[in-house]
This record gives sequence, C-alpha cells and structure tokens, in this order.
Amino acid sequence: MDPEDAAIAATIALLLEVSGNPKAGNVDRLHNFEDLKYEHFLASAASAFPSFLRAANGEKIGKCIFEATLSSTKWQKGGNVHFGCFLLLVPLLSGCSGGDMYKIAEIAKNNLMKSDFEDSLYVLRAYHIAKARVMDADALSLKQEETAEKIKKMNLNLYNWMLMAPRENLIAKELVDGFKISIQGAETLLKFSDPNEGIVYLYHKMLSELLDPLVIAKFGMEKAEEVRMLAKKTLEINNFEELDKYLLNKKINPGTIADLTASSIFLAIAEGWRF
Repeated sequence: MDPEDAAIAATIALLLEVSGNPKAGNVDRLHNFEDLKYEHFLASAASAFPSFLRAANGEKIGKCIFEATLSSTKWQKGGNVHFGCFLLLVPLLSGCSGGDMYKIAEIAKNNLMKSDFEDSLYVLRAYHIAKARVMDADALSLKQEETAEKIKKMNLNLYNWMLMAPRENLIAKELVDGFKISIQGAETLLKFSDPNEGIVYLYHKMLSELLDPLVIAKFGMEKAEEVRMLAKKTLEINNFEELDKYLLNKKINPGTIADLTASSIFLAIAEGWRF
C-alpha cells in the first residue's frame, strides 16, 4: 500500500471496529457508556488520519503515536478512546510498503527494534495525555514518575521496553512477537464477505481465547478468566446478545480485545479485504 491508502485503511479499521454490533461489553453503534460514546470514537478515528499518514511516510513511531493521541483528545471529550489502537496501528503503518500483511508485520517489528529512547518517551507522554488504564508493571511502568528518566539513562527503545511488560500485556506481546494475533485475526476476517458479521465473530473468538488485560487491570485475573469462558460458550451457540448485556450490566469492557480487532481489520484491508 502507498502511504495514503495505508492511512485510509487504518482510519477505516477504527471506524469498523467501533461500529461492530453486538460487541460484548464495549461501545458500538447501539451502545454508549455514561462517559464514552460512539461519536467519541468516530471523532478520534477521523482526527488520527494525519498522524497515520505521517507514520506511513516514515516519521518516528513514538512521535506519531503521541500526535495521534494528542489529536484525538483535541476533537472529542471522551478521554482515552484509541491509545491501545494507536500503539498497534502506528507501527503497522510504518511497514505499509511491505505489500502483503505478513511483510507489513515483519517490517513493523523491525522498525520497532530500530526505534530509540525518544520513541519510548513519546509513548510515555501519550499515555499521560490519554490517561489510559493499564496493567501494573514491576519495572518501568507507565504509571511511575521516574520511568522517563530511567528510559533516558538506559537508552531504552520501544521494542526493548515492551519486552519488559507483564506477559499478560497483549499489546506489548503483539509488538515484540510480530503481530501474530493480528495476523491470525486478519486471516479470519478474510473468510467473511459481510464486515459486521466478520468483526463480531472475530471479536468474540479472540475474547474466547485471550485474557483481556483491561479486564485484569479493573477486575482481576479470575474475572478475566470468567469472561473468556463465557465468550467461549457464547461462540459455540453463536448468540452474542446475552453476553453483551451481561458485560454491559457489570461494566466489564474488554478494551484490549477491541484494539486487537482494529489491528486485525487493518491487516485484512491491507491484504485486499473489501465488502
């Protein structure tokens, strides 16, 4: 993909992800939270396009994540909407010249490995703007005041910083493992001609296989495992509405699974998925 097409694909991916319905526990075209609405996601997705384009044109990964986050908060009042998505999509955009999705992911990983400590500092600044809920980390946590200074002293790039994240941090795992979950997600989507059907199925498939870090951070490991098992049962009967009602009632939102759904959509589009 050329840079402009890649930026368009990333924007479409965000729009399609939030529009998927029913998407158990998360905002979609029919469900808002009290403080976070469908329209916040639309505004954030549109506002990210310039940063996506710069990333696809080879600008620093960390800087583009920061600029996308800053732009998102400028155009809507919902707060953190797409921080996790930006962490996934911006590196993938940096690999857009690769052609197929496998090469895009490979180049993205290589670019993360070639990043520098300034990229890490930009991501840290983006986190403080987004005020995202994240898992606790033993070392160099996004939440720790001394992390910026340690990143400088250690000359720690994004790739090596993500290597230090807890093993349950699925976004960090994607960045260091070469986007394996997103590639598998894209392969699943390519089997569907109807976008909503494919996105809803993929979201719940990943929810049935993975423990969502946001659920872990908010409710603990036991609740995350319960959600995974419920999603597995829901997938078996192909009825997602009851799980959606249950999670919304309990205010359980598997946000990281939604982020991974967006990166999967992007790779599927890059591979030629059209509808």
